[in-house]
Amino acid sequence: MNYGNRNASSTYTLQDLGKGYGAALASSVLIALYTRRVFAGTLKNLSGPSLTFANSFLNYFAGAFAGATNLVMMRYKELSDGINI
Repeated sequence: MNYGNRNASSTYTLQDLGKGYGAALASSVLIALYTRRVFAGTLKNLSGPSLTFANSFLNYFAGAFAGATNLVMMRYKELSDGINI
């Protein structure tokens, strides 16, 4: 997906793609672990559909943050150097 959505006028290496993927993965896991720790007391008191909804929301938040991190990492060259025409 990163390769297909890249700016073809900018050169991307396999290392650049790996950095984007690695940063997205790391941020997703860290956000998921952090939110679990922060909301542990609240999650402990929930059950049934409320627990399912809370878990879904926390997982969505972690995935959305990973997507934003991936976007910034993959577009970093364009943000810092400008767009080559």
